[in-house]
Amino acid sequence: MSDTAILEIVELANGEVVLRPAESSGEPLVTIRFSEEAMELLQRSRFDVAREMLDHAITRTHLWEGDDDDIPQDSATVH
Repeated sequence: MSDTAILEIVELANGEVVLRPAESSGEPLVTIRFSEEAMELLQRSRFDVAREMLDHAITRTHLWEGDDDDIPQDSATVH
C-alpha cells in the first residue's frame, strides 16, 4: 500500500474549483471561488487559472516533507 495521496482538481456545478482526494466525498482540501466579475472576465479560462494557482501553491511552498533541493523552482507542470 502506498502513502501517496491521489488528488483531483474538479470544477463544481456552482463554479467553484476544488482540490480533493480522488476517492473522497468529504470536505475539499482547497476551494477556489471566483467573484461574478472574475468569472465574466475569465470565462472558460477560470479552470486553467485555478489549476495554475493550485500548482503554484503546491510546487512553490513547503507542503511536503523533504529537502529544499527537492523543490522544483521552474516547473510549470500540472498533475
